[in-house]
This record gives sequence, C-alpha cells and structure tokens, in this order.
Amino acid sequence: MTTPTLHPVRFEAPLVNPSPSGLYGVTQWTDDPIPRWLASGVQVRPHNFGGGDAFGVWAAEWCGDPGDELKDGERPDPETDPFDPITVWAYDQCDITALSQDEVRLRARQNLRLLEPVAVEREIAARLIADAPAGPAPSDLVSAVGHLEAELAKTNTTGFIHASAGVAAAASAANLIIRTGSTFKTPLGHTWVFGGGYVDGLGKALIATSPTFGWRDEVALRETISAETNEFVAIAERSVVVGYEAAIASATLT
Repeated sequence: MTTPTLHPVRFEAPLVNPSPSGLYGVTQWTDDPIPRWLASGVQVRPHNFGGGDAFGVWAAEWCGDPGDELKDGERPDPETDPFDPITVWAYDQCDITALSQDEVRLRARQNLRLLEPVAVEREIAARLIADAPAGPAPSDLVSAVGHLEAELAKTNTTGFIHASAGVAAAASAANLIIRTGSTFKTPLGHTWVFGGGYVDGLGKALIATSPTFGWRDEVALRETISAETNEFVAIAERSVVVGYEAAIASATLT
C-alpha cells in the first residue's frame, strides 16, 4: 500500500501596512495625476529661512546720525536647487491562470508599497548630507540632539530630525523621544524621522531640516503575458519627489 503524501497547510500572510516612523509618514503629500515635475524635478521657494541678512537690531541714537545703522539687506536665494524625481518599481511573475494573475498583481503592488519608502529615504539621504551645514561630531546622542535643537531654535521654527532607525533605541534610552500618536517628538517638539533607508543612507549622521513636502503620481501597474515561457508578468511603478525649504544643521556621532 502506498503511503499518501501529505502536503503542508498553506497560510496566506495578511498584508501589513508600512511603518509610520519614516519619511513618508510625516511628509505633506500632493498626489499629482499629471506629474509635470517628472522631467526636471521641483524647486522649492523658501519663505521662512535664510532671512538673516535682511534683519537687524536698531542701535543708532534717536534723532541722531544713524551712521552705518541702515535698514537694508539681501533677500535669500529665491529657490532651492531642484529636487530630482525618483522612479521606483516592483516586479512579480507566475503562471497565466486567472488566480495566479490576481496574485501577481497583488504581490507587485504590495512589494512597491513596502519598499518604496525605504528606497526613497536612501536616495534623499544623499541630498540631506549635501545640503546640511557641517556640524560637530559628538560622542553621545544627547549632545548631538542638543546641537540640532539649538540650531533649529535659532530659526524660531519646529522641524524634522532625520536619523537612522538604529538611533531610535538610544534616543529612547536617553529620554529624547516623546510619542505623540504615531509620531515621535524631541524634547523641544521637533519630529523624529527614523527611516529604514537612513540606516545605510545616513549612517551615524543626524540632520535637521524644515518639514518635507512630497509629490507623487498614481501607482501604474503594467502587465504582459510571455508566450515563450507561459508566464504572466506585472510591474508596479510610480515616480516621487521629496523636498524641503532648508537643511538647518547636522551632527555625526562618533
């Protein structure tokens, strides 16, 4: 008598949501069905930063000769360097049966949904490092956050502190995280951005910026059947731009 082969029970893992602690969760998004920015990116026109050369404290005597105490100045650069678009995609393939085609589409979309934010963080990290002024290299996280909060305080604004997800545990141990709903705040109320893409993209660097803005088109699902291999193929893709008014400060942990 032949012993029947017992196959393991298959369980379909439920789809999970992306982590809210990264860049996508705090960015102010514009979902744009017509991405006019796709060719040349987006230039942000700052209105809240860089005005230090057009401000002063009046020190001349009243009704006297003002001397060099003139109320004039220079407007800051009217636009940032363009923030370049990033195109992300996800792929899947299997056989051409109807159930298989539905699964391929689902897998391509979910793969994009989970990995897109991490990839965009990794790409934007290079721009953060290039834009932020060089800062100190403190030996401890408290000193690093203190420097970033001090520089943000000089602008009289609340902003974001971008850091590797690997910094979160140390920040929590040092009482540098205050949870507000799904967001994490510093002692002075700035928003932590603990990105998975920042693990490799920023490493030990922490960078303070103004809040981020994002532009993205709708996810496009492109599919085909390969007659040669009897396969159904799907690619989910979209294009994204993330930008900000100003990179305020940086600190790199030793």
